[in-house]
Amino acid sequence: MRRSILVGGLAAALLLAIPTMGRADEPEKQEDAELAARRLALMQERIAAVKVTSGEEGFPEEFVAKPIFRYTDPARSYVAAAIWKLGEEGRPRALIATELRRQFFGSPRIVYEHLSLTPTGFTASGGDTHWAPDGSSLEFKPVPDAPAPDKTPERRLLQLRAIAKRFGGHELIGKDRCELRLLPQPIDRYTPSSAERADGALFLFTFGTNPEAVLCLESDGKSWSYAAGRLSGATKIELTIDDKTAWEGARVRHGLNSTYTASNAPADIPGIAPDGSEIRQ
Repeated sequence: MRRSILVGGLAAALLLAIPTMGRADEPEKQEDAELAARRLALMQERIAAVKVTSGEEGFPEEFVAKPIFRYTDPARSYVAAAIWKLGEEGRPRALIATELRRQFFGSPRIVYEHLSLTPTGFTASGGDTHWAPDGSSLEFKPVPDAPAPDKTPERRLLQLRAIAKRFGGHELIGKDRCELRLLPQPIDRYTPSSAERADGALFLFTFGTNPEAVLCLESDGKSWSYAAGRLSGATKIELTIDDKTAWEGARVRHGLNSTYTASNAPADIPGIAPDGSEIRQ
């Protein structure tokens, strides 16, 4: 009887302790969520400042306010990051990645990567950004041995994912080779034209969760094609299909008119001190 009382008392104590432990974690989780929201708001504010002009009628004038992908990379000192697209409909005209780095050139900064996905020249200017790509480095090629696009969007998504899985990727950072992984779900799905069965999607190849290359898959209604672009300043970056070279990133040439470029600016990152250390309330 004494043993039963002890066991029962211990079980009751554990049951009482479990919710208490959960409640103790809640303030910290709430603080983390609030910090993440403030960091996202900082990136949104910088992106909202960018205004776009082009000679093409109907060209989007600003980046979409909600990011299409969010990530972090603690190993590279990124505390928050996101990818934003230009244009609500059709293939995005461009992508901008924003990365909040706790320590970059000696202080907290926001780092940008810019990638044009349209042959149309445009100017994106405002805030930290001044970029005027004169086209795009995307070069579409047929996907070898691909099935005809299915008649339903749901089955075409299955086709898109199956085609994407045929690709692999790697990059060179200096002399170090890094294998890239495909994220299985597209970060954006769109209709590239008015043709029946036209479809398109953007997939990411990442190092950890950090995007290094974007894979663009599209159907013109009759067949599938692909193109790729870099989201990395790697010395060399390459995608393969069925273990054969499918695409190699052009040499990086940072500049106002480059189709891929990068830049950075000072940033007061919530929760990060001027020396890059973490601030805890």
